Amino acid sequence: MATVLTLDRDALQLAVLASLLKHEGHRVHATGDPEAALAILQSAVIDLVIIEPATQRPDGLRLCQQIRQLNPYRPLMIVSERADEEQIYRMMMVAADDYMIKPLSPRLFVAHVHALLRRAEQVRGQRWQDQNVAIGEISLNLQQMHAVVNGERVALTPRELSLLHALMENANRVLSRDQLMRVAWGDRFVGTPKAVDVYVQRLRRKIQPHLTSGFYIQALRGFGYKFEMPRPQPVAS
Repeated sequence: MATVLTLDRDALQLAVLASLLKHEGHRVHATGDPEAALAILQSAVIDLVIIEPATQRPDGLRLCQQIRQLNPYRPLMIVSERADEEQIYRMMMVAADDYMIKPLSPRLFVAHVHALLRRAEQVRGQRWQDQNVAIGEISLNLQQMHAVVNGERVALTPRELSLLHALMENANRVLSRDQLMRVAWGDRFVGTPKAVDVYVQRLRRKIQPHLTSGFYIQALRGFGYKFEMPRPQPVAS
């Protein structure tokens, strides 16, 4: 199950796409407003964007580029009535990962969505293996499965490491417990959102003693958690 943002000013088309996606078990944010779509992308974890650029004024291509800049790894699908080769070439070269021409075949649309999500999952897994993350006093060594806090090595379980990695990759963004479970542990994780609270407490016990200031993972009651750099403490005169 993924979270998909669909953007189309044609309300009927938007409803059809949302219905197809929900039938496959995906969560859907549907809007006809480009500004609202950008706001959603900046505040929520979105796995796939589907956009009809021809109806977005003044420049659908520029909007696609803005969406791509927010997250270059997130797949972007174009659905459009325009079937001319130049349009498809420009979109695929500059912004899009896939291009489908209206009217859509529901079965082919679903197959393309699944293919994009599968490819994105593979890329995400490869990035997780290849990339270390460091913010402030905390750095993660993803290959050796541990954190380094102020020069001190802290052993983490795979699930603790995945959770901390998800938070650090989304620094300064509030993530709900459901979002954290999905981003950190995948859709196949069996458990309740309370599991996030348990693992955050485990991270606190392991990491807090090595920090010179407050813990980086901030709890926001009723919302979720955020990885936030603590403000430096003023030096006493």
